[in-house]
Amino acid sequence: MNSTRVYINKYLPIAIVYFFLNGLFLPVGLLFTSVLAPLFLLWLWKYPTFKALRWFFYLTIPLFVIHAFVGIESYGFYLKSYVLALTVYIFGMAFYQYLNNCNTLRYIYRKLLVLNAALTIAAVGFLFVPSLRKVFWDSNRISAGIQTLRLQMLTYEPSYYSTLFAPIALYYLLKAVRGELKQVWVYYCMVLIPLFLSLSFGVILGIGLALLAVLIWNSRHTIFKRSNLKYLAGGGALIIGTLVVMAVYFPNNIFFRRLNNILEGQDTSFNGRTLDSLKLSLAMVQQKSLWFGTGFGQAKVVGLQIYRKFYNWSLFTASDVRIPNGVADLLVTVGLLTVLLKFFLEFYLFFKTRVYSNYYRLTLWIFIFIYQFTGSYFTNIAEYAIWILAFQQNLFPEFNKTKSHPIESPVYSQIHPV
Repeated sequence: MNSTRVYINKYLPIAIVYFFLNGLFLPVGLLFTSVLAPLFLLWLWKYPTFKALRWFFYLTIPLFVIHAFVGIESYGFYLKSYVLALTVYIFGMAFYQYLNNCNTLRYIYRKLLVLNAALTIAAVGFLFVPSLRKVFWDSNRISAGIQTLRLQMLTYEPSYYSTLFAPIALYYLLKAVRGELKQVWVYYCMVLIPLFLSLSFGVILGIGLALLAVLIWNSRHTIFKRSNLKYLAGGGALIIGTLVVMAVYFPNNIFFRRLNNILEGQDTSFNGRTLDSLKLSLAMVQQKSLWFGTGFGQAKVVGLQIYRKFYNWSLFTASDVRIPNGVADLLVTVGLLTVLLKFFLEFYLFFKTRVYSNYYRLTLWIFIFIYQFTGSYFTNIAEYAIWILAFQQNLFPEFNKTKSHPIESPVYSQIHPV
């Protein structure tokens, strides 16, 4: 009697929860990866990674002493933010260990891409059901004269969704320009359509610049390699053709209007994630300490009046105060010394782990380095996950400058070569 062996990847459900369901039915700002932090610690107990937990306290306890000396305005906000930062750190440890244990990441990427494409189709269908539209879409005034819908999938905002999607998008876009995909147009659609529907210009800009930088840096083996020219030309023709059609037949489209507003400095969302965040953070740290920040969660108290004055709106509450910029939020929370420490670690680990030796890791590093200045926030697990991927040695060795053997089992490499 013939029997068919059914394989169930034990790591896939965790990836689905992280990508699609992490904040579902939870209050904004709270994620299952935070709620499940104690379980992550129990799981990590048997691995050497667990020992890294002590570094969190080595760094934050001295900061607490300094913040207490400078003055903590709200111990309640401080404790909540501190615990949240701890859960993010624990998630980072767990994600690092997850990557060490999971040898089928290509398979998981493919499943997430297909599921994301299916949900994107469903999201487009939900546009015609007003009562269900908010399940997948965010409706806000993102720019001068533009009130539109943006795809946020099942997350709490479009930019967070697109940041989650960025590692998968970069993986398949690199595969496409290297001529390693069959039905390349299908992959282009599955990657580019959700990104553009999110209208997250910070992420789109970061992805575009990262790919361009890697292509130019290695132009001899990419741009000018004969076998890749048709894929690069095809992708370029698709993008240029789409822009031409939009310019001729839909000149008033949201994409062009928002791009124009960004160039004219009238895009409230882009401004809020860049210059406005930097100005607000500098004004807030002046109330306490430039070098050590205002303290965990203290921006909501210290910065409330600054926030109201800056945006000329007296009805803002402490819960409304947020700095949607990774560098600026880190500055206002723990100060310039920690910002400099983060930059040092980014470059130190870049050379320590030889990021430059792998095109995928290099693209991730360039993308997230750019994006931390145009979005994100201090406790954004999607940003830290990308940093960890970028510093993960032996990740997707097919992108290495020199050939090496794949880290995944031969069975799954044959069944799921993409």
